[in-house]
Amino acid sequence: MINGADAPALLAAIDCARAKLGDTPILFLSPDFDAGKVAIAATSPKPAIDKGLKAGDWVKAAAQACGGAGGGRPDTAQAGGKDPSKTREALEAAEAFANGKA
Repeated sequence: MINGADAPALLAAIDCARAKLGDTPILFLSPDFDAGKVAIAATSPKPAIDKGLKAGDWVKAAAQACGGAGGGRPDTAQAGGKDPSKTREALEAAEAFANGKA
């Protein structure tokens, strides 16, 4: 979790992490309590996509847990939530989704 970051900042963080982690799926969430929203971004490399872990579906699962929506391509996606108090639930939903595809 990264507090107060917007989607472009999360995507930049993903690019940095991907450079270090290689073919590892990555999802970041960022609650912004002042603005009343949650930014979510994810990337999923081809081996994970082949197992069914598509970034668009992954961020959608997280966003739904915090009152939002979103999606994107199988390899990169972003979403938004409307309830930052549910960020922990969104993270748990994202983890459960990813574990179901491993």
